[in-house]
Amino acid sequence: MSKLLIHIGTWKTGSSTIQYNLYTLREKLEEEGFYYLCKENKMVDQDGIVREFTKLEDKFIQKSRKKFKKILEDKRGKNKDINFISSAEEFSGNPFYGFKNAKAVAQNLFEITKDLGLDISVIVYLRRQDDFFESLYQQSIRLGETHSFEDFLNQFDSSDFNWYSLLQGYADVFGKEKIIVRRYHKKYLPETNSLIQDFGKVIGSDILANFEETTSKNKGFSRDTMEITRIMNKYFEGEERLQLRKIYDQVNAKYPFEEYSFFTENERSVFLERYLESNSAVAREYLAEETLFPQPKYNSTNNQYNGLTLEAVIVNFSKALLLVKEDSENEKRKLAKKLKKYFLRFQAKKTFSENLNKFPGLKKSLKGLFGK
Repeated sequence: MSKLLIHIGTWKTGSSTIQYNLYTLREKLEEEGFYYLCKENKMVDQDGIVREFTKLEDKFIQKSRKKFKKILEDKRGKNKDINFISSAEEFSGNPFYGFKNAKAVAQNLFEITKDLGLDISVIVYLRRQDDFFESLYQQSIRLGETHSFEDFLNQFDSSDFNWYSLLQGYADVFGKEKIIVRRYHKKYLPETNSLIQDFGKVIGSDILANFEETTSKNKGFSRDTMEITRIMNKYFEGEERLQLRKIYDQVNAKYPFEEYSFFTENERSVFLERYLESNSAVAREYLAEETLFPQPKYNSTNNQYNGLTLEAVIVNFSKALLLVKEDSENEKRKLAKKLKKYFLRFQAKKTFSENLNKFPGLKKSLKGLFGK
């Protein structure tokens, strides 16, 4: 049987970085025996809608299954020992609904993949809920929301982001023994390349397990930039909002595991108490350990944010102006280069035409061959 390794996200656990590097290395991986299901050859049809599923979607299942069977036949025909990798954050469900629909998503994936001669494993990276929630809040601002952290927090309760429930949903469908749980935390992924290397060890890829050129995606905003963006979202829409976000993405991005806090120390403790029991169950049943995540460390790097200062606004705005100026200069240089190329081509054509006029017989013959 071929192996099918389904990486289900969750959101804010380096999924985009995994996918980017899988895509970059896809040819080498195929030589190693792993085919990455991407672009037009994804496992499902329109994976962007999967996270909304709350029931079996028969038309989607039939269309995806037909497409997937064709991919399997094609790749197995060339290499009977080929294995398959599929990765999508959408497979974990909708984070803005607390991932409560994960089981429904799993049921759809099961119907697409069943009876196709596949040994299926489900890989999931989990992030401690307070870190995850702060990151999800930032994502909501990047998507155009204007709510405060407190208002966002009040939309959810302990049944949301319950990792045990999410895993149980998949275990009920695919079998508990098929679920592979990993931790997205600096203690377990200490280096730049740790995530890709860990993923490689999980799937059995030497290429990934020894990879040392990881490219990170979706770095996120610094804390000041996040607050500026939240305020800007109130006053801009559509393309303007998108352009501003792209600018601030470049001038003030944060890096993986860079720490800053939206919770106060007390709020964080209260929030994490919601998940003590369920996280312990995950650790015991899926990792044979007592603790799922290390406790948070309270220090100067994650003190509560005290709000924007005039200095921070000026610095961010100045960086944005410089970036726009630099981009403008780069565009001018590209345009000048292109115009020069066109001008030289025009001059060459003009010179050729003028010289050709001196030889009417040759001109007539060429015209007969090539037309006008």
